[in-house]
This record gives sequence, structure tokens and C-alpha cells, in this order.
Amino acid sequence: MISDERKKHIFGVAELLKQTAIKNNYTSKEIEELFTLGLVHDIGYEFLEPKDYSKHNKVGGEILKNQGYKYWQEVYFHGEANSPYQSKFLDLLNFADAHIDGYGNYVSFEDRLKDISKRYNIPIDKVEIKLLINELNKKGYN
Repeated sequence: MISDERKKHIFGVAELLKQTAIKNNYTSKEIEELFTLGLVHDIGYEFLEPKDYSKHNKVGGEILKNQGYKYWQEVYFHGEANSPYQSKFLDLLNFADAHIDGYGNYVSFEDRLKDISKRYNIPIDKVEIKLLINELNKKGYN
């Protein structure tokens, strides 16, 4: 079952995607698609044990692929640095995901790293999202 904290994160990501799309004059359809993408991006957690949470993107992407969801690859590859798949929506999802902490709050990239490090008891330099944040910064997302 997805925790209340995860739900806050999910809704925070969806809302940030929506607001970013509105701010950048995306079409109504794109705004809806991005909000929906935010809502489903962590669906894989629902089907995994905590020890396997690092696979949530792959499991979620496969579930959505089997359902015929247009943006399954964005879910499948989100959170991965140097992904072989690239798209504007993947960049936006990674940007939003890296700015919304585990409680649904908008935070800086650095604070998001600290949040993940603290919640999972991992040294910051070992947090996988750090490489992704470096990539996003190079692309001008910050």
C-alpha cells in the first residue's frame, strides 16, 4: 500500500508538473498529460516490498506499458541518470520528482538529496538521484 507520505509526494509532483506546464504555455492536452504522468510516476511502489523499491520505476513502467499508456517510458526511465531514452516529458518529470520531497513539499535539489539520504540512511554521495540532478542542471533545469 502506498504510504500517506508517498501520496503527498505523488500529488506534489503532479501539481508541480501542471504548474510548470501552465507557466510555459503548454497546451491544455499537455497540461493534462503531465498532471496524469505525475500521478502515475510512482505506481510501481504499490507492487513492491520495501527492499525492492529501487525497481519501482521499471515495475511501474512495465505495468503502464501493458495498459497501453502513452508515457510508460517516462515512468520506466524516471530517476535514471544517462537514460538511453530522452524526452521533454521525462526531463520535466525528473525535474519535478527531484524538487518534491517525501512529504509533498517543494525543495531545492540539494534539500531533496538530503531528504533521500536521511529517509533511506544513505550517504549523500551514494544517492543515485545526484547524477540525475547534475544532468538536469546541465540542461538548465534548476
